[in-house]
Amino acid sequence: MIKLSSRPGLVVLAVATFFATATGVSSASATPLASDLESLGSAPGNSDQSDGLTATVHQAERDETGAFLSVAWSIENSGSNARGIVWLRDRAYSYSGPNYAGVTAVSGDSGTRFHPIMDGNGECLCSGPTSNNIAQQVEPGSQVAYWSMFSVPSDIDSINIEIPNFEPIEDVPIS
Repeated sequence: MIKLSSRPGLVVLAVATFFATATGVSSASATPLASDLESLGSAPGNSDQSDGLTATVHQAERDETGAFLSVAWSIENSGSNARGIVWLRDRAYSYSGPNYAGVTAVSGDSGTRFHPIMDGNGECLCSGPTSNNIAQQVEPGSQVAYWSMFSVPSDIDSINIEIPNFEPIEDVPIS
């Protein structure tokens, strides 16, 4: 795993590396650990599964072409027991293998929901099986970072991030 510093651009670099090397190939950077990352918004868990957990969005950044939106987010466990988070998967679409495709971006203006991009092999362009050592649980006192890639129209300046079993994280600015 890669440990991140307070430089949120590092996540974008990892995702950009993925795009530069993975045209249809299942390859991505390792799932990073979060520490001292900037917060663009956070939300507490709202179910028994997410009790004691907090979701935070650290970055929402477009690529140079404006076609892709990279979102770096994390789950922090302030409780005293390890918490499994495999319920972050998406069951609505046929993404290949385990993934955290349940995280969606929603336009605050139109209410349009954007699911993570699926590549030609059916893999989610998000934290999942192509990420080395994807954390499926968060240890007490730990915060683990993940990422998701969306295609969001260029005229949208902010989004709401919805993570299953957490309150929505609203008005996340896109840079």
